[in-house]
Amino acid sequence: MTTLQPDTAIRLLLRATTARREERFVVLAVRTYFIRIMNASMKKLRAYGLRPVVAPVAAELALNRAATARSFPEFVTRLIDDDRDVADLVIRAIRLYAERFAAMTTEAIEQEVGAIGRDMCAAAQTVSRNLSFISPVDA
Repeated sequence: MTTLQPDTAIRLLLRATTARREERFVVLAVRTYFIRIMNASMKKLRAYGLRPVVAPVAAELALNRAATARSFPEFVTRLIDDDRDVADLVIRAIRLYAERFAAMTTEAIEQEVGAIGRDMCAAAQTVSRNLSFISPVDA
């Protein structure tokens, strides 16, 4: 887990996403990861170092808060909303999906996320690189 404060995580995400495609990648990664957490078994959550009671509830509440956001900055701000657990999950989701997309072929990514796969792969690399340059913590 990271030791970032929620407001620091928000600033990092806003600085790491410099274009619309990076914003779309972050939203895709967060929503997909949070849905996976909400549907995972307690045993699986524990195996991945997540708190089995807190993580699914935090993910669900965060997605509900961010559901009505009209812009990316508003989405990120509502999503994290001064919640350290959610900030950790968001950074974890972005890093997980950036690594996952980097290891997949373009065809596999397109099969998983559709025609936007090529853009998502490039966006994942950009966001991951930007976070590695500006992140004060190696999570």
